Amino acid sequence: MEGRRTLSGLQYKVEDNPTWITTVFLAFQHYLMLLSSNLATPGLVAITICAQGDVEVASILLGNMLFACGICTVIQFFFGVRLPIVQCPQYAYVVPAIVLTSFDEWKCPDISVASSNASNVVISNFTLGNFTDINDQPYWQQRLNMITGSLMVASVFEIILGASGILTILLRFIGPLTVAPTIMMMGLGVLQPGYELAGSHWGIAFGTMAMIVMLSECIPKFNVSLPCHIILTAKQEACTKKQIHKKTEIVAHKMFSVIISVSVMWLLCYILTITDVFPDGEDVYGYHARTDVRDKQLKTAPWFSFPYPGKFGMPTFNSGLLIAFIGGVFTSTIESIGDYYTCARIAGAVPPPPSAVNRGILIEGIDCIIAASVGAGFGVTSCSQNIGAISLTKVGSRRVVLVAGILMMIFGCFNKFSTLMVTIPDPIVGASFIVLFGVLAAVGASNLQYVDLNSTRNMVVFGISLFMGFALPIWTQQNEAIFKQCDGNGKQVLLALLGNSMFMACFTALVLDNVILGTDHERGILSWRELTKEHLDDKENFSLRTYDLPFGMSKIKSWSWARYIPFSPTFKEDKCGPCTKSKGIESIGEEVDMILSDNCGHV
Repeated sequence: MEGRRTLSGLQYKVEDNPTWITTVFLAFQHYLMLLSSNLATPGLVAITICAQGDVEVASILLGNMLFACGICTVIQFFFGVRLPIVQCPQYAYVVPAIVLTSFDEWKCPDISVASSNASNVVISNFTLGNFTDINDQPYWQQRLNMITGSLMVASVFEIILGASGILTILLRFIGPLTVAPTIMMMGLGVLQPGYELAGSHWGIAFGTMAMIVMLSECIPKFNVSLPCHIILTAKQEACTKKQIHKKTEIVAHKMFSVIISVSVMWLLCYILTITDVFPDGEDVYGYHARTDVRDKQLKTAPWFSFPYPGKFGMPTFNSGLLIAFIGGVFTSTIESIGDYYTCARIAGAVPPPPSAVNRGILIEGIDCIIAASVGAGFGVTSCSQNIGAISLTKVGSRRVVLVAGILMMIFGCFNKFSTLMVTIPDPIVGASFIVLFGVLAAVGASNLQYVDLNSTRNMVVFGISLFMGFALPIWTQQNEAIFKQCDGNGKQVLLALLGNSMFMACFTALVLDNVILGTDHERGILSWRELTKEHLDDKENFSLRTYDLPFGMSKIKSWSWARYIPFSPTFKEDKCGPCTKSKGIESIGEEVDMILSDNCGHV
């Protein structure tokens, strides 16, 4: 791929458009990246709705997930932060729901209880509501409807955060010391499902993990000589008559390490199944490594299924889930803000102005309502894995992400494909759990690179926050009886807050980081908004016009009152004031000030 190299060696920056063939291939890569990093998501959601191990339910959830992520990505592209960001499942909504199932209040009931003939069923203190045909509605659908309703209400808070401009104020208080323990607890919050699935056959699980690590980290990139005409180039003239072969860099084994490893180990499990190496007794160790455990569901699954609001009934509501999801909203917002700054830096754009951040969070709130309404069972957020793909491929084009969203919507409607994916043997899925969520925890820890790790103050903030995220939810689970004296809603609220590891870590870090005295440099806040000399050298790219809406800008600029709307592209706070110059830029002198003056406003 031979594009015009721009900031940071980019082949294509945010507003560049590769050829359509190149765009489709790169978009499919984003789709595979999202799929490979979220193969475990349907299984996690199935746990929260008491359908663990049900292939038919998991396949429906996978289709809903792909469709929801696709349509939300398209909406974010047109109306959101306007960066090349894919929307993907936010585990800040899934993990708290899983944690809640460990409490007596939310434990999955016996199937005989779930099929009660009562018109208003109450199970584990869950009011499931009145359904027209409750006898014909599986319990998992009732539980999913409860998650849907609670999540839709919680998402309103995210919309308010983005629309009101509160984030403009909150940005002053949120830094890497808040983000690091929050994301770490997100990755470490699914330890139990991970080792339970992997433990069904540790040999297959270890083999899968080893292959993922080997492909992604051990085997280096290498160059091969290929016929020039089969290489996707941005310019036809790049291949001349004299140039029969052209060297290209092979990085597919790194980008698709999870997909390749899962496919190889899946084939190995199939061979070991047909040769009867794995036992055929359901209670015997190693049985769940067989590939024919869920064959029946694959054969009976329909080819096509279109997700739409209300497909599983009317949404219901639960106060405990609402509080857990509000904590998820807070966590998701902080993570997304960090992703916006990271994506802008990688894609060669200036740090996003307040209006773009506000608009991105506003649209994510709307996206969460859409994702919940189509039965995804979770809210969405910006996808860190796909931001990593931009860094790897050096392609930051928005058009690629738009096409990726369309592909996700299309594949999400093919139910047979979704069913095939969820028939992957349990130890392979468990291995993916361990690797992907372990890396997610490490990504959270990587935010500490911005702070002064020699500061005792920072060590206190980080250490106590992480410990509270681990300890308090476990204590709450073991001492649930203490909360019995509270009324029903009060008890659910307390359990939802104290049992949410991510919220406890995030809240503790946010309070300590802002109460204990420390400079912005010591806290690492300045690094998020740092302008490098590389930005200033690329004057064409150094502009807030990147964050303008794709249509109607001339009209919006003519409205003087739009300057006071926090999510308007002409918001009065949109200037480069919050950004800082990195070391060495000061020497550029007057040229820097001229660039800042010319490009940081909307002309």
